[in-house]
Amino acid sequence: MDEFKKILPKEKPSKTVGRPIVPYRKVLDGILYVLRTGCQWKMLPGEYGSGSTCHRRFQEWNGLNLFKKTWVKLLKIYDNIIGIN
Repeated sequence: MDEFKKILPKEKPSKTVGRPIVPYRKVLDGILYVLRTGCQWKMLPGEYGSGSTCHRRFQEWNGLNLFKKTWVKLLKIYDNIIGIN
């Protein structure tokens, strides 16, 4: 998660006006749950926040290539530790 945090946009401060903040970790867990299980966004269990929030962040992060950037970064770390043939 630390490597992913470094490339995410800054989170909204906790004491701001508007809807309550859903932490990025919770949203990422929700996104991974949907991708792993194949469930619909609107059927996402409440422990991950709302499905619409997770879907909106997924779309936003995908548009910013955050998943690709994370994959590349983690591959570099893996290559440094174990090596990729």
